[in-house]
Amino acid sequence: MMRQLPAKDRPGKDAWLGPISLCLALLSWPIPAGGTVLAVGAVACGVLSMATKTEYRLDWTAVTGTSVAVLQLLLSLMLLVMDARGH
Repeated sequence: MMRQLPAKDRPGKDAWLGPISLCLALLSWPIPAGGTVLAVGAVACGVLSMATKTEYRLDWTAVTGTSVAVLQLLLSLMLLVMDARGH
């Protein structure tokens, strides 16, 4: 099934999942203590936005937010592994 309707026309609270994902993802970078938690929240909101209401096109804010948050999680994982190895 093709996604026909524009993402900006989503009704209700579903319209905010993409922008929330992007905001949380961007906030996860300058906040070191809670960055990982914010990134997990951003991924959750972004995936929910992309997986629900499939008749609407993908929201660019959800895609961008999820991508930025995944990069934050990968960096956190890399730093955790380096710390565990004593580097």
